[in-house]
Amino acid sequence: MLRTGDKISNPLTKKTFVFLRTAKDTDGEYVRIKCIADPESSRKNGFVHVHPSQTEIITVSSGSMMALVNGKKVRFDAGEMLVIKPGDAHQWWNASTKQQLEIITEVRPAMQTEQLYEAVCALANARYEEHYDSLNLLQFAVMLDHYSEVYKSAGKLTLLKKGVFKVLAALGRLKGYKPEWDYKLVPKSV
Repeated sequence: MLRTGDKISNPLTKKTFVFLRTAKDTDGEYVRIKCIADPESSRKNGFVHVHPSQTEIITVSSGSMMALVNGKKVRFDAGEMLVIKPGDAHQWWNASTKQQLEIITEVRPAMQTEQLYEAVCALANARYEEHYDSLNLLQFAVMLDHYSEVYKSAGKLTLLKKGVFKVLAALGRLKGYKPEWDYKLVPKSV
């Protein structure tokens, strides 16, 4: 269980997440996370996705962020805000190859957002330690299926991807993959 101040990172996407307010702090109303994306963090390190019943508010603290929202690519600089409504297909990444990006993201309501972040980062760290540069697709499909109330794949070929991920999730469960992973927390120095 994540607590306020906990810091986790994903070495595959080159992003670090610091939990500023957890669902427990806000009685499930929202979760607020500082996201730090290294200059090496690019568009290829993420997926176009939707939050079926959550609103995500992203404020750029420093650096520049590129976002793809419902097929439109837009740049956001420090001090600017992006509001993503439920069902909006989106993805964000660091616009710079030289400067770190720092954003504050708030997801309302919190639902299982923290658990999804923790599971994905734990899996990414396990894969990284095993010298893989990508997630295990069957494991990832099991996670996506489990957390489908907060995160669904979107973008090009959405229906095909959903069908493929459902089949992969079923295969993954048969192979014994689980949706939740414990993350060994990084020391709390920010």
